[in-house]
Amino acid sequence: MATLITGGVGFVGSCLTQLLVEEGEHPILLDQAPVRGALIDIRDRFEYVQKSLGNLSVLINVIKEFSIDRIFHLGGMLSVPSDENPWAAFDTNVVGTYNVLEAARLGGVKQVIFSSTIATYGKDLPSTPVNDATIQRPTSMYGSTKVFCELLGRFYARKFSLDFRGVRIPSVVGPGAKTPHMSIYNCWAIEEPLKGKPYELLCAPETRCPVLYYKDAGRALWLLAKTDRSQIKTMIYNLAGIVPPFSAEDLVALIRKRIPEARLTFNPDPQTVELLRELGSLIIDDECARTEWGWKISYPLTEMVDDFIKEFKEHTLWYE
Repeated sequence: MATLITGGVGFVGSCLTQLLVEEGEHPILLDQAPVRGALIDIRDRFEYVQKSLGNLSVLINVIKEFSIDRIFHLGGMLSVPSDENPWAAFDTNVVGTYNVLEAARLGGVKQVIFSSTIATYGKDLPSTPVNDATIQRPTSMYGSTKVFCELLGRFYARKFSLDFRGVRIPSVVGPGAKTPHMSIYNCWAIEEPLKGKPYELLCAPETRCPVLYYKDAGRALWLLAKTDRSQIKTMIYNLAGIVPPFSAEDLVALIRKRIPEARLTFNPDPQTVELLRELGSLIIDDECARTEWGWKISYPLTEMVDDFIKEFKEHTLWYE
């Protein structure tokens, strides 16, 4: 099977690429960013196409050239950049996803796996846990684009019988994150002390945000793709991440135990606090993912922080 990963050089894309390579695949990565980090060591085991999602013809040609059977669509703009430049977010997230789906239809691609987000939830949430049937009323541009893309994928599944599947991923944590977003403190509060630098968290100490380690995120996408189509009933699945969600204060306390010299302080930014308020109130139910394709996390809080530190120390040059 020939696999295309949009956003393949990114945070989760790199991890997914490594998983596919370990399975014996030779994936094709489409990204505007240069090859970096862990991918450098396996550069001869994947193809790299430095293009954007903005041109339908480019995607059609890539699918044709490499005889693509499956697409992992991870490319897009994150929360803070999307709010700062909603026009670019529309072009990248909405038009880019349309281009992926239409190119898949025209090219006879069998399966598209979509990376969505729990930021699709916002206003009018029930007091009960948020499940896959909960109403989606995001207030961010990022969440709004992802809701549209989920619905567009469902349309392509109904109209053209495309095997479209997706996961709503919580905030992803791991070494080497470069793009600022509202919950980036979960990454940089660990990474900056490892670099010997102070770090100021722009959230409140009591802030709680659903979080998933990057290795679990990559594995979730891979596991979903491998599941027999007959077992897929829900199509787009919530992932709860680490349960219960830990507070920023809990994270800082654990980091200080592991890195005693860490210089971490809080300086809440009103915009960041507001963006995180909705996410922090979410209690996510991912029973459908657990039941239909056997999902469960491998990295709770302590294991996540310990593995993050181990990865960074073993591969410091990747994350400079």
